[in-house]
Amino acid sequence: MEQKDFGVKLESIAHNSVGYFGDPEGYEELLYKTKSPRSYLLVGKGGYASRYSDVEIIELTQRQAQDYLIEIIGEEEAYKLIPQEKPVVKKPAAKPAPKASKPNAAPKASKSATKTTKKNKK
Repeated sequence: MEQKDFGVKLESIAHNSVGYFGDPEGYEELLYKTKSPRSYLLVGKGGYASRYSDVEIIELTQRQAQDYLIEIIGEEEAYKLIPQEKPVVKKPAAKPAPKASKPNAAPKASKSATKTTKKNKK
């Protein structure tokens, strides 16, 4: 397949050919990794009776690109080219720390202590 410069940095990851040169049902597929994280492009071109009778450019997510590669080259090789993401484990929220009392603050008198003082004054 002819390489064209679209002004975008692409890294070729995989190539798949079905059929032979000149086969009307044959086609080629190229999988590219883009600069954007977890973004891939699948470019297909083929004969007039193939699934890619016109050049097609399909944007894929990381998971879709992995699935495509698994179909073409198998799971083990696919995950070598595009490693699986590790699942995100959420940590439980930390408990808020108890509020510390203000330094040099005088303790408040309780209501019962105030009542007792009033009785003694009579």
